[in-house]
Amino acid sequence: MQERINQLEGLVLDLMEQQRTTSSTPVRSLPEAPPAPTPVDDAMSDRNSSWPSGPELEQRTVTAESRASPSPSDYGSIRIRESGVSYVGSSHWAAILDSIADLRDHFDEEEAECPAPASLGFYPGQSVPKKLTAGLPRPRLLYGWPVLDSARTVASMLESIPPRQVVDRLVARYFNDLHMATGVIHQSKFLREYNEFWKSPRSTPIVWIGLLFGIISLSTQVQHFFLAAASDNPTPSSSHAPNNPAMVDMFRENIVTCLNLGHYTNGGSFVLEAMILYFMVEVFPRREVNIGVWVLVGNIVQVATHMGYHRDAAHFSNITPFSGEMRRRIWAMIVQIDFGISTQMGLPRLIRESQTNTGEPRNLLDSDFDESTVELPPSRPETEATPILYAISKVRIFSVGVKIADASTDPGPHSHDNVLELDKRIDEVRAALPPCMRWEGLSASLAVPPLALIQKIWLEMCVQRLKIVLHKKILVPTSGQVHQQWSQYGYSRSVCLEAAIKILEFHQLVDEETRDVDGRLYQARCRASTALTHEFLLATSILCFYLGSQGSRVAEQSTQLQALEMNPPSIGKIKEVLRASQLIWLRLSAGSKEARKAAAAVQYVLNSQSSTDPEDSSLSFDDMTISVPQDPAGGGSPCFSGSEFVDLASGYNLASGGFESTVCDAPFP
Repeated sequence: MQERINQLEGLVLDLMEQQRTTSSTPVRSLPEAPPAPTPVDDAMSDRNSSWPSGPELEQRTVTAESRASPSPSDYGSIRIRESGVSYVGSSHWAAILDSIADLRDHFDEEEAECPAPASLGFYPGQSVPKKLTAGLPRPRLLYGWPVLDSARTVASMLESIPPRQVVDRLVARYFNDLHMATGVIHQSKFLREYNEFWKSPRSTPIVWIGLLFGIISLSTQVQHFFLAAASDNPTPSSSHAPNNPAMVDMFRENIVTCLNLGHYTNGGSFVLEAMILYFMVEVFPRREVNIGVWVLVGNIVQVATHMGYHRDAAHFSNITPFSGEMRRRIWAMIVQIDFGISTQMGLPRLIRESQTNTGEPRNLLDSDFDESTVELPPSRPETEATPILYAISKVRIFSVGVKIADASTDPGPHSHDNVLELDKRIDEVRAALPPCMRWEGLSASLAVPPLALIQKIWLEMCVQRLKIVLHKKILVPTSGQVHQQWSQYGYSRSVCLEAAIKILEFHQLVDEETRDVDGRLYQARCRASTALTHEFLLATSILCFYLGSQGSRVAEQSTQLQALEMNPPSIGKIKEVLRASQLIWLRLSAGSKEARKAAAAVQYVLNSQSSTDPEDSSLSFDDMTISVPQDPAGGGSPCFSGSEFVDLASGYNLASGGFESTVCDAPFP
């Protein structure tokens, strides 16, 4: 051991010297200290809680509470404490020290004698001396919330929880009906914790209470959706039912308060689960995904990275098999959120594959493993449609999607050979989807329940969307090189147009099957009417852009396509699907700015194509009035000015493949 210490001593001293140049922290405080506590801890009493710990506090051994990975630090080091979970890369000096067992044990003992101040504030009812919290700066963006009396704050949050009979119904709805954030919460483990909570609410970890508020909020929001959609539905029988919008807002605020009280930036048990549910709560009622949601996703990614979720748990012996599998599930959800929101916002992704090695979760039911599992069972066959299999399928599609998304946001040029290679990868991923997750047509899915149908449709639309984003940059040839580019890039152009047509065919199918009570998707209309909207807008815009950019030359160039390409989509087919989608956008236009723009754009390009007067196409958008067909569902027939097409074109970002802001109540089903 002494020889090993001597070999590393020089490198460690060099790294420590670098730390001294940027920090005044004493040398003995080598392990990363958690963020400073806040004045809210003043109202928390100093006691040990027997409440069950979350997955991040479960360890293979019961000796040191902050035991770090004893293996060589090639993958970095994860330190698990009551105050939080932190990760440092393999080049960090703390990771090198953690590879020296004697030094690691020394620091573990030192931390046990002098617990970190933040660890004292993890449970409601605990306190921290004021001298530990005085004068310590805190980022206002993360902790700029006023709390004058934390004990009263915790008490008021507990009092705001509805009676157990009501909460039982909401929890049951979450696990049985919602299917949101699948796999993030282990059902049987949560229900055990839920029973413990009702036995002793004030000894429950504050972040877990925030997690419960997340479940209550999501279930209540879905309840409001269906009550609003069907006026003949009975209102909740209990007078304590959270059917007041102000109460829903209070639940959402309580999630934030619980996360702040639990010092969520430290990491720790239940933090990421609560943050993900809070993200869902914020996104569900929104008609537009704005920049604030993207910033929230950034917070989730940063906290997860700080906790080492971007590294597979198999490389760290201090993480149990149960915790390791839950970390894979949670990371898979974070990857989906990052890809979905970044793509919708037209912004670069926050996660880089070159910096992660977390494996995909196994195809297991929650009943297949728990905290006592010594070795994870093998994955179930992918012919078994477990709840987590859908998430696994999405992650596999996104493994190609992230490369395409990165290429679409890269301002530099890309070779057409690279485009064709990625196109081949899309086809391979689609072919490798589990049979129960692959779209085969509505008539071939007669025994498939509504939610599973929506999932199949979503996965197929993801594939088609990737085709659009990959090939869209060469949808229209540049001036002066028309014939050459038609010949060279004809395949890409056809693939892009065909993908857009397929998505708009789904637009018609989803609309038909959700409008009537006997429709195949009526029971899943909450998912169908929100999460798919962004893809429908994208496909509409692509076809409008194609027709609008060609003008009177479209027929001539269509003839060139027939000669140079294999089975290109006809102009008549493009117009047909656009007209069908236009009727749907008109029906939604009263409550959606983007739907109104889409309907106006379709009307403009169709009018331009059918006009025989060459001067018609040169009319000012602002001077044109676009007449639209009567909505077959009833109601007035609104008129749009041609400027709506300009707004649509400016809102659509061809470089990113989507609208800057879109109608989307959820990032994905």
